[in-house]
Amino acid sequence: MQWSLRGIIGVLGLLTSKSETLSSAGRNGILSDVRKREILADLREGFFRACALACAGLFVYRGLYQVVEDPTRLNAALVAISEILTFTWLLVSRRPVTRDWNPLTVIVSVSASFGVALISLEPGTALIPVYIAAPLQFAALLFVIWGKISLGRSFAILPGNRGVMTGGAYRIVRHPIYAGYLAGHVLYLLSAFSFHNLAVYAVITYLQLYRILREEALLAAEPEYRAYMERVHYRLFYRIF
Repeated sequence: MQWSLRGIIGVLGLLTSKSETLSSAGRNGILSDVRKREILADLREGFFRACALACAGLFVYRGLYQVVEDPTRLNAALVAISEILTFTWLLVSRRPVTRDWNPLTVIVSVSASFGVALISLEPGTALIPVYIAAPLQFAALLFVIWGKISLGRSFAILPGNRGVMTGGAYRIVRHPIYAGYLAGHVLYLLSAFSFHNLAVYAVITYLQLYRILREEALLAAEPEYRAYMERVHYRLFYRIF
């Protein structure tokens, strides 16, 4: 018993010594508080991206499976392609200067982006024929691509400040990527209608609007973005919103 107590005391002494050494290293700049925060931010960013990529990858698999089963499902193929774009841009996007890590914002942003994974890819009821919906979906997808090219590596799931983008598609509306996705969602819903999909898309759209407002609140701290808002009045659609 005496040996055990001595052993415990020895271990506690060693841990205390190590803790003091780390604190001393931190004070000497070997591992400063700033660097610790940077490492924590990198770990959090990496975990978040890994989860987002997993959700996008799963949905892409579902979409491609539907197309393999029925090659005429062009509307499902276009939905899958849009998620492939999200997957790709997440891989190459750069870390923001500031990002909104508010827990509610994180939940809303992730749900708005990947809630589409809850969409049924079954044929459903065609309120408009696929041969009409698919070309319009393709046009909406091209607008998304234009928006992402305009944005470059500044693409993000969470609202963040990676610099103010005002060129390309951003000369038309302030959120061209969201606008393209929303148009594509409506067109897919009309070509593969179900009340399940209607409910999911309604929730996603509501969350996207919240996300847009949070993103603008963050960016509006920059005088350049406030000036941009004065030049480009509409967020998604001309004379609508």
